[in-house]
Order: sequence, then structure tokens, then C-alpha cells
Amino acid sequence: MCGRYASSRGPEDLAGIFEIEKYEPEEALAPDFNVAPTKEVYAVLDRPLKDAGDPRPVRQLRTLKWGLVPSWSKTPEGGARMINARAETVHEKPSYRRAFTSRRCVIPADGYYEWVTAPEERQLEVEGKKKRPRKQPYFVTPADGSVFAMAGLYEFWRDRTLPDEHPLAWWVTCTVITTEAETAPLGVAPAEGP
Repeated sequence: MCGRYASSRGPEDLAGIFEIEKYEPEEALAPDFNVAPTKEVYAVLDRPLKDAGDPRPVRQLRTLKWGLVPSWSKTPEGGARMINARAETVHEKPSYRRAFTSRRCVIPADGYYEWVTAPEERQLEVEGKKKRPRKQPYFVTPADGSVFAMAGLYEFWRDRTLPDEHPLAWWVTCTVITTEAETAPLGVAPAEGP
């Protein structure tokens, strides 16, 4: 599961790495070493340009809201819970099925955080009461410092409470595709504070 990640590269860097054909410099996001659900994030997607008259997909860098809201949802409230889609079942789940067939993307990151509870912390009791176990964050990142490209899906959602021409009438949201964890590689170290 990916619940937090780091993203520090600017659109110019990402444009070169992912061969981006179109991005909006005014949509640049500040570096964020604690990207949380519902925040705006970068996504790389191939999609025809709106009103261009050319059906050819164009590689774009877009800012999307992290937490997928299905197009058929009546409200956006569930999006904060839909930050991850399991690779093993993404094609079956109604919330992801349509996006899986036609709206795939790449979500660039520096790396992501995983929290691990030590075995001795799992069953702590203090004065007969269970104590909440302490978790150690680990930052998982490519050893060579390259971009960590996470598979994702994106979806369009229309806020019917707003008029068509309102700039917030359409939301573009995304989710990260995850799978069962592998054994931790050597060299993964605990995350250190800023």
C-alpha cells in the first residue's frame, strides 16, 4: 500500500524524463516530501488534446487530485479512501474497472514511505491496557536517485452542484496501483526527519 510519498521534481525535469509533449508551467507544484491523499499530484498520461481536432494521443503532464472518485459517484467524499487499487483485482472492482480499460497513467515520485512495526512492539501492554505499537517509517526509493514511476489510473468526475462553465465543475482524480509486497531489499534504511 502507498499512503505517503515524496515528490520533489519540477515539471521541466519530468518533461525531459517522460518525453512530455504538453504541460502547463503555471500548474507547477511545490516540492513535497510528504504527499498525502487528497493533495494535488503530478501524473503522466497519453490523451488527445481537447479542442485540437487531432485524435492522436499526446503525452501530457497534468496535476490531479490523489484519491480516485469514480465518474458515477454522486459525491467526492469516498475519494480519500480510494488512493490505492490492488493490481490483482483492479479489473474487477466497479470503482476502477472503467479507468483500468482506458485511463491509465504514471505517477512520478522520489519514493514512498512504508511503516513497519517491530515484532516486540506488536503486543505491548501497559498496566493491563494495550498500547498502540510504534511504527518506524522506511523510505523506499531507487538506489540511483532516478524517478520512481508508480502505475496509476485517473478518472473524471463532474460536480453537478456547479454550472458547466465553473472552473471546479470537473475533477480529475487518480489512484496508485499496488501489489503484494516483496521481501525488503538490502539497503533500505529508516526514514530520517528533515
